[in-house]
Amino acid sequence: MEKQNADSVVYVHKLTECKPTSDDVARSAYEVLKTIAPPLKKRVAIKPNLTIPTTPDSGIVTHPDFVAGMIDYFRDMGVPAEDIAIAEGGGAGPPPHGMEKHFGQTGYTAMAKSRGVKLVNINWDEKVAVHLPQAEILRNIGIAKTVKDEDTCFINVPKYKTHNLAVTTLCMKNLMGTITPCTERHLCSISGQYAARANEITPNGITLREERLCRKLCDLSFASKPDLNVIEGIVGRDGTAFRHGKNIQTNLAIAGKNVVSVDAVGSYLMGFEPAKIGYLKIAAERGLGEIVVENIEIHEISDGQSLPCDDVDKFMSEIPFEVLRWNHEVRDIPLNKEMLARL
Repeated sequence: MEKQNADSVVYVHKLTECKPTSDDVARSAYEVLKTIAPPLKKRVAIKPNLTIPTTPDSGIVTHPDFVAGMIDYFRDMGVPAEDIAIAEGGGAGPPPHGMEKHFGQTGYTAMAKSRGVKLVNINWDEKVAVHLPQAEILRNIGIAKTVKDEDTCFINVPKYKTHNLAVTTLCMKNLMGTITPCTERHLCSISGQYAARANEITPNGITLREERLCRKLCDLSFASKPDLNVIEGIVGRDGTAFRHGKNIQTNLAIAGKNVVSVDAVGSYLMGFEPAKIGYLKIAAERGLGEIVVENIEIHEISDGQSLPCDDVDKFMSEIPFEVLRWNHEVRDIPLNKEMLARL
């Protein structure tokens, strides 16, 4: 394997504790950031995944203890607490309302107060207009200034989950929450002109609705560019991505600059074949990142060091993640050879 650009490296960290404590979870995030050393800027914006108001341990949302460890790292690096923001959108309603329940029930309100950092509802954040001549669908898009500002280190922190439509919802899909205004954020919907054909199967073997989502996610990755992506996979979640599914203890954090390659490794470690996942296949075809795991430079973070990983399969889930449709039927998603050999 040829030596790749540092921006293409994917890092994997695994907690050794069977049942990690809150301190263990925070330490995991801290160690990942300390080892990778993302760029230090005037401000920091950390974007978790808080799709619904639920408990911190539900497995559905990025755990607040993990984000707390990130905040501790940046504060130790000299970034003032008042210049660190936890930025997320998802709740309904105009400002200042719309995210109180999400932040409160998921434990972020209490955690942010304990660390002295800000909670920012980016549903109606100031828009940075982005024109994308290379886009296939989203040629003009608005990205929240809180994460787009050039003086802000933007850390994208999705949860390790599957999704009823996209198959996996990791770094690329978490960027949907950076689109503003929030009324333009629902990329899973299909416009009227295509509605009658939504379930039509495309040459990629997926429905037209899924294909449209995949192509929008690829367009979005040109506009919303994190300085670092870190998947919080201490507990993974399969099913629909919401309330239907089960939690799987994986104790993983998966990180890197390139959203596509990080998502490919994350999807692989769930048991899937990345080339059979629509948005990853299309992203690779558009030159957005490598998705063949054997071609990705993967490093293992352990004891504060980053060393080339000689066996990424040791991080694979003991059981494959399932993907459930909205009606809770199991989708038949191709598994990778390693997972198939274990079954």
